Amino acid sequence: MNPWPRWIACALCLASLWASTSESRELWQSGEAHVNLNGQLRVIGLVSRGTEPSEFNAPFEADPVGCGLAPVFNESAFINCPSWQAVNQNRVGLGYARLRLELEARANEHWSAFIAFDNRFEAGEFDEFSASLGQGLSTSTLVDAAGVISGEHYLYRYSLYRGYIRFESRHFEAVVGRQRIPWGVGRLWNPIDRFNAIAPLQIQGESPGVDAVDLKFIFTDNLELEVVAAPGSNSADHDYGARLQGFVGTVDFGLVGGVFDEAPTVGFDLAANLGDAAGRAEVVYTHPERDIWPTGADAPEQLADFWQITVSLDYNVDWGNGIYLLAEHLYNGNALGFGAGEAGPLLPFFRQTGGSLPSSLPVDTITLDRFGGSRVISLSSQLTGVQTSYDLSPELRGSFLVIYDWDGQSAMFYPSLTYNPLPWLEVTLAVQGTAGQRLSEYGDLPTTAFLLADLYF
Repeated sequence: MNPWPRWIACALCLASLWASTSESRELWQSGEAHVNLNGQLRVIGLVSRGTEPSEFNAPFEADPVGCGLAPVFNESAFINCPSWQAVNQNRVGLGYARLRLELEARANEHWSAFIAFDNRFEAGEFDEFSASLGQGLSTSTLVDAAGVISGEHYLYRYSLYRGYIRFESRHFEAVVGRQRIPWGVGRLWNPIDRFNAIAPLQIQGESPGVDAVDLKFIFTDNLELEVVAAPGSNSADHDYGARLQGFVGTVDFGLVGGVFDEAPTVGFDLAANLGDAAGRAEVVYTHPERDIWPTGADAPEQLADFWQITVSLDYNVDWGNGIYLLAEHLYNGNALGFGAGEAGPLLPFFRQTGGSLPSSLPVDTITLDRFGGSRVISLSSQLTGVQTSYDLSPELRGSFLVIYDWDGQSAMFYPSLTYNPLPWLEVTLAVQGTAGQRLSEYGDLPTTAFLLADLYF
């Protein structure tokens, strides 16, 4: 099934209906008070490779001994089970459309509110069997404002994307509700962002947000304290943290401490000019306290304490319209691989979460406890990303990102073209290509091509 022609045609038809402006629609105004309406239509056509669940499960169910599941767990046999040959072998496609409506209201200079609601439609046979486990890890929300209607080849989902009330004054700000809390300074990875970090290869590049209370105490123009509490369904699931941020001279800094999934965490981030370039760093230390039960172990155990470090440097070259260059490295002490990158897209989850393989997809055995409060998930402990971007014209921008896995010796290649011909229209054409040996960070991931169009109204 190829959804590309149908969805591209829909995007072009809808574009012709839009006014040539992306400004807000003012619904009401009285002095400083007002209510504005915004909207965004996102259309995606995507082709990739997926996994047929029955083909994956069959070898495990037919020969559990040969696949290392019985009578006791055998890691070597598990890695070499024929099931893994079925991963990402089926060509699949997805047509996706999302209508987002945003309502912004202000009562006076102190009080305002914002709500954004998504209506999402999908058609096709695309599955994210591997990617859903390691990419775009979502933070659990306290309020379940979502629902799904689905069939064999279609899906409709409605959900609250953002919804909060804000109070602002000279020395104090407060936001209550579903929101994005963007901690950290890294461009590709943000290990210091424990609420909802965004994975560098996430196609939509958006955070699901978190239900939280965010308080800012503004002491001076260059020093403030942010305190965040994100309640869970019970007391053990509460996340909370604080970040003291400011600048000294030309150096921006942040000091972070908190508890996430019952894992105490401390860290800092720095950003500074280094000549004509900009340097950034994040350093985080985590002490997990929840028990996990690795497959084959005799008893539950805690994850070891771990460090996560990101360093980056970016620079704008004064040539033509300007070339943007970025280099960033991640050290992840909580990497999931068996040894030097020797883990497939699913294996580390079994090793750390325990349990026998279910007859359905094994994602049922995955819990967030495995990640020790981190939102940066990788198989490799050492990843380096290099990116360059150039404006080919005022409307057309090209970008090329390469991420290399030093443990498993694999790589991701991510070229993209973004076209912005009108204030209300932006179109991106991109490919995520992979190379590398089996059981590495990117060697088992499928090549994915997509066309994404955003229409603003």
